[in-house]
Amino acid sequence: MKIYLFILKFLFIGALFIVSNNNLHLINLEERNVFYSYFYSWLSGLFDSVGQITGYVTKSQWLPQTNSPQNIPEGSFLSP
Repeated sequence: MKIYLFILKFLFIGALFIVSNNNLHLINLEERNVFYSYFYSWLSGLFDSVGQITGYVTKSQWLPQTNSPQNIPEGSFLSP
């Protein structure tokens, strides 16, 4: 439930920034259509960025290259 609330707040604050930065009046139909266009392009850019980050993270090597004793610091409880 907290995740949904966070996402809703994030989208709402993003919408407020779009309205305030572009001086849009949502009562006017033409400016509302401009807002929808800006909001949609912002969301698509956001999803593209999340997709790129996710792709980068999944392609990363998370495990060490070798499991040799040289990688274990001297004096640690794992040292031989």
